Amino acid sequence: MSCFTARRSERARDGGRPAGRTAGPSPSPEDAGGWQAPRTVGGVLFEPVSAEFSFLDDGNELVGDFVRPPWPGPYPAVVFVEGSGPGGRDQGSWQTRLAAAGVASLAYDKPGSGASTGDWTRQTMTDRADETVAAVRAVRSRADVLSGAVALIGGSQGGWVAHLAAAADDGIAAVVTVSGPGVSVRIQEEYRLRHQLAAEGFSDTDIQQALLLLRDQIRRVRSGDDPARVHAAQAHWHGAPWYPMLAGTTPESIAFIAGIADYDPAPALAALRCPLLAIFGADDLLVPVEASVRAISSALDDAGHADHTTVVFPGADHSIRVYTGDGPAQVKEGRYTPAERAPGFDELVVTWLRRRLPATDLGYAAR
Repeated sequence: MSCFTARRSERARDGGRPAGRTAGPSPSPEDAGGWQAPRTVGGVLFEPVSAEFSFLDDGNELVGDFVRPPWPGPYPAVVFVEGSGPGGRDQGSWQTRLAAAGVASLAYDKPGSGASTGDWTRQTMTDRADETVAAVRAVRSRADVLSGAVALIGGSQGGWVAHLAAAADDGIAAVVTVSGPGVSVRIQEEYRLRHQLAAEGFSDTDIQQALLLLRDQIRRVRSGDDPARVHAAQAHWHGAPWYPMLAGTTPESIAFIAGIADYDPAPALAALRCPLLAIFGADDLLVPVEASVRAISSALDDAGHADHTTVVFPGADHSIRVYTGDGPAQVKEGRYTPAERAPGFDELVVTWLRRRLPATDLGYAAR
């Protein structure tokens, strides 16, 4: 059972100024130091409005930011589905970018992160999908949201979760996944260790030892061993420079990775009915891109899915960023540094969503 509450204390995203503030005379380009003067619509300076928003799922209060355009709704909306680890509420500039395109969005802290209660390390993929559906239903209930036009954007592990959630709730209008694997968790994690550790200078011996520890964690926990005992048994390796790169480095995270290791997205993909945009970076060190593209395309084609697109950005990493430094590419935590968003990525996501989200309320039954 899920229900929700909403906190309506809306505030301007930037500088705490009230929504709908009337702009004064626009400065000339020269006054703006050479930059183009701010554009206004009907005398209102574009400034997204943020409302703290919470909902309940499985006894937990999940808290985040609902960000909307500064003009009157209702709006189509997006719910962000966070990847692995804690966090979720901070999506960088994404919520502002969507608001500029007329799309509202919710990004919230995972259970036990930020202001949210609970413990994400105790969740299964199904738990995460149920939570995502609860978030969608809470957003749908808002008077300023087009209830038939709520989509998901799932990043990395959030891609698996978004597939599951959309398969479970056919009212979800569309799904965008960013580096969302098309293979099982175990296959993805083994790929990540092989490629991330190699890129960061670790030896073949180190990589093989890390793979052995991962497999041992999964095998022992799934056979009923206490994750704390498994963690203690690997104490000899805790100080190894590569050890922090394992998915399981504490009893809690060992239990989590073992619990989801056998998850395969194929059944959820086969059950998916809404449009899907799957985006990858060709240089991703964390996700097997070629295998994922083949698996996603095959599952959807076999199921007769009518609207799916896969896009791979050349030279882009797991975060769809391209290297901007001098000399050979530098990698930190599996990502390029320094780097910037691949050209065309933002435009692709916004344009694709706007073409698939209804512009008027379809009267969704859950309203």
